[in-house]
Amino acid sequence: MTTVITRLYADETKALAVAKRLRWEGFPRSAVQVVTTRTGEDQGTLAARMERVLVPAEAAPVYAGRVAGGNALLIVRATYKPLGAARIAREALERTGAIDVGDVPDDVYVKDPPDHAPSIMKDHPRFFTLPFEDDDDFRAGPVTPAFGFRLLSPPRERRSAISGGRYMSRFFWPMPLLTRNRRANSAISGGRQMSRAFWPMPLLSTRRRKMSVIRGGALPLSNLLGWRPISRR
Repeated sequence: MTTVITRLYADETKALAVAKRLRWEGFPRSAVQVVTTRTGEDQGTLAARMERVLVPAEAAPVYAGRVAGGNALLIVRATYKPLGAARIAREALERTGAIDVGDVPDDVYVKDPPDHAPSIMKDHPRFFTLPFEDDDDFRAGPVTPAFGFRLLSPPRERRSAISGGRYMSRFFWPMPLLTRNRRANSAISGGRQMSRAFWPMPLLSTRRRKMSVIRGGALPLSNLLGWRPISRR
């Protein structure tokens, strides 16, 4: 069930201020509406327009006459959102200076019609839409054209998470991370060996190994004692 609560205010400015307050209380934008007269609209057409937004048939002509004279009608459709919506609306509207219209029904219950929503999100089926008010009609327009960007862009293969495909390493290290140069046998530029920096002679020799450190290969001690320096066993 939906509770339709109607209140009459002195002018549109006052009614819009009250509507804004109800939205701050948690009422959806579509549940709060302000009705004013349109240019060239007679009272009969105005009353029929009120009935289409669930104003009781016996109250619509009375409200139409007052609205045609410059007043504004606030309509609240209290459902389940927010929780206890009807009670919250009644308490909030008590202190807003609404105009007394006598015995006109201003708080009625109506049966909800079958709900076949095109989206599981009934109140906000589209995330990027900007609702705005035009008299008592609520329309919606896309947000993105106001900022000049598209919601979707054509997919493309990306090799880097950084915009432009840059690599993080290039921000602080101008040299490439990988090189295709041949493998070097020395850590020194040019392939030099550390020993040659302070020792000009080769470290390894291909000459036959000498049996004595004495020039000429003499073995004075072993020859004196008759020993062989190397055993052949």
